[in-house]
This record gives sequence, C-alpha cells and structure tokens, in this order.
Amino acid sequence: MQKLLYMFLASLLALLCATQACAARDFPPQARRGDMQAYRYPLIKIGDRVYRLAAGSHLYNEQNLIIMPASLSVQTAPVMYQLDTSGDLSRIWLLTREEAAQHGLIK
Repeated sequence: MQKLLYMFLASLLALLCATQACAARDFPPQARRGDMQAYRYPLIKIGDRVYRLAAGSHLYNEQNLIIMPASLSVQTAPVMYQLDTSGDLSRIWLLTREEAAQHGLIK
C-alpha cells in the first residue's frame, strides 16, 4: 500500500513539473515589446532607442533562466522589456519564435 502511495506521489510530481515546463510565460502588463540589437555594454538598443541597463537588472533567456549580458550570443532578438522609474532597463526577456509571433514581432 505504501509503495502504491509513493508511486502515485511520484507520478503526480512528474505531471506537475511537466505542466509547469509547458506553461507560457506571463509578462508584466507594463512590459513593452521590441527588437533588441547588439550595442556597447551597459547600453542596449531596442528599436530606435538606446537604453542603459539598471543596476540589478535581469536578463532572461528563452528558457526563462537569468543570464549575464556578456553571454548574449545573438546580434538581434525579439524581446519584451520593462523600464524602471528612471527609464533604465530593469528586465529583458528574450522571446522564443512562438512568443515573438504571438506578440506580433515576427510573422
């Protein structure tokens, strides 16, 4: 009986993890969308504007993991971004192709 309970809990945990992995990312309502281009650190160009990275800013890759700005391997990428109160970039999310299409950044 106890072995059956452990198997049930293990399969329930696996199901919950799989569901979370497939879940779409939720972006804050004030997040903006744009195309990021390579620029000089700590500056990042999105669209026609150049922004400065805020102290403590977060850059998320397509798997929603935090990465360092120096590890960016793309020259251009569709992104969602959020500015802080002083107009600096506080969060940037690199979008997957599906997310970019959903937000109208690629066709």
